[in-house]
Formats: sequence, C-alpha cells, structure tokens
Amino acid sequence: MGRGTLYLMVANGFFVLAGYLIHFGLGRYLGPAGYGVFGVVLAMMTNVSTILTAGFPQGAARYIAEDSSRTAGVVRAANRIQLVSGLLITGLYFSLAGVIAELLNNPSLAPYIRLSALAVPAYAFFSVYNAGYLNGLRDFGRQALSSLASSAAKIILVLVFLLLGLGVMGAILGYILAAAVGLLLSWRLVNLSAAPQSDFRWQRLAGFGLPATTFALAFLLLLSIDLLAVQALGASETEVGYYAAAGTISRVSYFVFLGLAATLLPSISRSTARLDVELTRSYIRQAMRYMLMLLAPAVLLISATAGDLLALVYSSGYAGAAGPLGVLVFGLALLSIFFVLANVIMGAGQPRVVLGMTLPLVAIDIGLNVLLIPPYGLTGAAWATTISGFLGMSAATVYVLRRFGTLVNPKSLARIGLAAAVVYALATRVPYSPWLPLIYASLFLGYAGLLWLIREITREDLVIIGRMLPLDNLRRVGRTGRILKEFSELRRSR
Repeated sequence: MGRGTLYLMVANGFFVLAGYLIHFGLGRYLGPAGYGVFGVVLAMMTNVSTILTAGFPQGAARYIAEDSSRTAGVVRAANRIQLVSGLLITGLYFSLAGVIAELLNNPSLAPYIRLSALAVPAYAFFSVYNAGYLNGLRDFGRQALSSLASSAAKIILVLVFLLLGLGVMGAILGYILAAAVGLLLSWRLVNLSAAPQSDFRWQRLAGFGLPATTFALAFLLLLSIDLLAVQALGASETEVGYYAAAGTISRVSYFVFLGLAATLLPSISRSTARLDVELTRSYIRQAMRYMLMLLAPAVLLISATAGDLLALVYSSGYAGAAGPLGVLVFGLALLSIFFVLANVIMGAGQPRVVLGMTLPLVAIDIGLNVLLIPPYGLTGAAWATTISGFLGMSAATVYVLRRFGTLVNPKSLARIGLAAAVVYALATRVPYSPWLPLIYASLFLGYAGLLWLIREITREDLVIIGRMLPLDNLRRVGRTGRILKEFSELRRSR
C-alpha cells in the first residue's frame, strides 16, 4: 500500500496545487465579489457531480479488488449505471438552475449553474475508469498519471479562457474540459479486452454504490453547506468571496489525504475479505499515525498565520477572511479525519454505517449554520463546520475502535501533539514576510527533527519511506550514503 499511497498523494498534491493556483489567480483577477460567484458555482458543481463520481466508482473498486477476474463485468455494470443516472441528473440540474439561483438569493448565478451541468457526465465516466477500474486493480501509478494529466489540463485551459476574457464562464469551462482530458487518458490506459469476460449484476453494485454515493454527497455538503448558507442568508458578494477564500485554504488537508483514503478502501477490502485481522489493523494504525503527523503542524501553522497567508496568496483585500480561516482550518482537519475513517469502515463493507453517521451530521450542520451565522457572521459559519467535524470524527473513531480494536498509539498522539504545539508557538511569533512558504518549510523541518529527537520518527519510518520511493532512480543521479544503502539492501532481500 505504501508506494501506491505515495503515487496518489503526489497526484492529489498536484491536484491541490493546480486548484490553488487557479483559485489564487481567480481571487486576484476577479476580486472578492467575482471570486465568491465562482466559489458558490464550483461548490454546486462539485456536489452534483459527486452523486456519480463517488459511490459507484468506489463500489467498482471494492469488487474488482476482491476478485479481479470480474473486472470487465463490474466496469460494464458501472458504465450502465453512470449513463442512465448521468443523463437524468444532468437534465435535472440544468433545468433547475434558475430555482437553485433563487434559493441562493442570487438570480445572476443561473447561467453559470447551467454551464456547470456539463461537468456531470464528464466526471462520471472519468471516475469509473480512474477511481473504479485502476484503483480496484491497485494500479495506483496509472491512476495517478491520469489524475495528473487532468490537473495539468485544468491549469492550462482555465488560463487560456481567462486570457480570452471569459471570466467565471471560462474558469467553469476549463474544469469541464479538464475532466474530458482525464477521461480520455484513463480510457486509453484501461485494457478491458485482456480482462476475463464476466457478468456482474448492476443491482449488486448499486447495493454498495447507493449508500456510498449518499455518503459522498452528504460529506461534500458538509464541506460546502457553510459557504452556501453564507450566500443564502444574505451576506454580501464580498463576504461570500472572503468565506470562499477561507474555505479554499482550509480544504488543503482534505485534498491531500484523498490519496490516503483512496488506497485504504481497496486495501481494507482485500484484507477483510481474506479475514486478515492483523493486516487490517496495521493499515489503520499506519494510516492514522502518518495522517496525524502531517495534519497537526499544517493546521496549526495555517491558523497561527491566517492573515499573513491570505495576504500572500490572495491579496490584502481578503483580510476579512482571517478570522473565519483561523477557525475553519480546524473544522476541515476534523472532517478529513472523519473521511479517512469512513473509508476504512466502507472498505470493511459497511457503507450503511457510514451513512448512518453522516446524514444526521448534515442536519446538525445546517441547523448550526442557521443558528450561528446571523449573530456571528462568517466566524459563526466556521464554528458550525468545526463542531460538525468534531462530532463526525468522534463517531467514526468510536466505531473503528470497537470494530477493529486499534487506531493510533496514545504515546504517538502525545508526542505528535507536543511537537506540533512547539511549532505553533514559534509560528505565532513570525512577522509577515513574502518568504512565508520558506518559513513554513523551516518549521516543518524543525518539527520533523523534534519528532526524531523524541523518537516518534524512527529508523523503521525511514525504511518505510525507502520502500515507497524509487531508490534505483535516486542512485542513478548520485544519491548515496548509509541510509540509501540500507534501503537498497532491504529491497534486494524482499
């Protein structure tokens, strides 16, 4: 699972980078008001597309991972579901654009929503081949390649359309065509003719896919209810832009750990299907430990330097987003942990359990936004998401502990928390600087060094990293030394 996780985390890292380059560029180019329009439409487009891009491809990945001999039948069944559902959902979304815009208290959103409807079929079939076929076969390298191509195309196409003066419309069109690029490449990488021909009942796929899809849609709502509520409850376009900026930065944890969740689901599916309890527990412990090790300092750094970070990546005109960002980054981190644990539970074949956690959480989140936004404004929306994230993470943690009897070593949790707290204390004393990314990198290096000193990072971790990295290529470019030699000897002995 290690190298596959690395490939997908690199691909998702580039996906995040591409998205942030686009968001930061649009934020500066369009200003807070125009950027707020783009943020709301993108949230709607993502939520609707998720109906087809999450559950059924996840189901395909699960069944292919359990038995690769039925790959062709599973993919045919998934395509059948995507075609029928895609046409229906695209038509409904397009025809209801005016109604949705009225509900969001901004009728001018209607033409943008109609254009975004075209993204639904493109993302639907891209996800079958990318997140379904390639992920189920654990061909994480090719899955990462098609994801990288789509992300690169997104940057190029959005830039071209902006240069042509198409504004928000051009940005949306760039997202649509980038999905088409990813679909084309994924389709070319798939070789169903070589797979054994088999039949697979679409009803079986739907049995897993429907609750998983509902979970994915509900989870995406948890990521965007706050922004939509800010828009619907009468905030100005500028305030909506502020909150969109805070949400964009806060989502970095979710996007980065999508790769971890994507490798966990088929891996947990395979280990539980083989009744390998110890391997399943090992996957969970490793995933949670490394996730917390990366997440804790990142969240604290962003919270400590929220205003400076916004000024650097957007402009000083987004200073109004600093307060919400300082809170919201914790909420998205908690939701990211919930998402990874939910994929563990679904990988064990329990999507309905996840659904039972998520649907009440959506209702709670809506209620909290309605309750907190009128008196507390944008910060109230951020607190609504953070409280909801804490409740979701707590529920998933209790279930995983009861079902699998493991999560993360308490001593590791304490050491990671201590090192992250030191980083936070240092970050609060950092003055504004255009070299903020280098300051972040220095603090991360100091954090890693502290973890080494208190023996949270060990030689075993270095060996695991060595297994994940292409060491033969590093040797060719002259990377030598004792650690590299140990890694290479370990690989030859495997």
